[in-house]
Amino acid sequence: MLTDSQLKSLKPGDKAYKVADALGLYVTVATSGTRSFRYDYRFDGKRATLTIGRYEDGTPSRTAKELDVLDFGDVLSLADARMLRDRARRMVAAGQSPSKTKVENHTEAADAQTFGAWADKYFEFKADPKSGGEQLADSTLALRKSIYRRLLEKPLGKKNLDDIKPKVLTELFDKAKAERGPGPAVHARELVLLVYRFAIGKGVEVTNPVDSIQRKTIATFQPRERNLDRREIKTFFDALQHTATLPTLRLAVKFMRLTMVRKGEFIGATWKEIDWDRATWTIPAARMKADRANTVYGPLKLSRTCLCLNLTPCV
Repeated sequence: MLTDSQLKSLKPGDKAYKVADALGLYVTVATSGTRSFRYDYRFDGKRATLTIGRYEDGTPSRTAKELDVLDFGDVLSLADARMLRDRARRMVAAGQSPSKTKVENHTEAADAQTFGAWADKYFEFKADPKSGGEQLADSTLALRKSIYRRLLEKPLGKKNLDDIKPKVLTELFDKAKAERGPGPAVHARELVLLVYRFAIGKGVEVTNPVDSIQRKTIATFQPRERNLDRREIKTFFDALQHTATLPTLRLAVKFMRLTMVRKGEFIGATWKEIDWDRATWTIPAARMKADRANTVYGPLKLSRTCLCLNLTPCV
């Protein structure tokens, strides 16, 4: 068996060589001087090698608690390497390949730091009712998911947060503006900004690359100066009657325009929310963007018709 003093005295040669320890563990000394702990084993009838870690002079041994979370591939003491060798032997005895598990764990750890992984966590958090006031309305969440899927997933999804730089994002937003218009480009910037803020809020130490990209460098928007007047509203509803679509869809659009509710609030309606005697529909706070219940008053005839399109049974 090797001793610490022997391990420290190993010097590089003209070519790499091995020095055995015990129970399949040995040290390889590369021509560069790197000393690596390796373990040879058989799995599914084939010989396999696991690189347990590497040795550096002065590396202290871990405590028992630290060893519980120690993974293959770290800088190790000789005692640590033997403990991980024993863990690998137990894995082989249990029918697990330690080399394959090492690769899967490292891949999973790397994937956990990608923009795509954090975008998924952000969407999950914003969809969860337990997030309270941070929960997004269904329509807003659907919009942001669409922006991610169409503009961000392919170029950014597999990149680590640390690897995404302002220059790359500027080019991406400019391309989105040229191909899809200023609105989607601004939404893309907003989503990247929010995903980074979410990750940073969870303790990830990373600089938000969007902080240096001002929204006005992509586009600015003039606020709406007026609403439709009565004549224009009538023109819209007259045109709706001649639009080639399902009659039920026409009624649904008319209902939402008259009541000014969002699609998610409308399609989620249930019978218990309707008070026919008072001619009201009360949307609970859980489905409202402002997190406050909203009462809709008439027109009852149209409301009854449109609700019958969504709710069953309808009487």
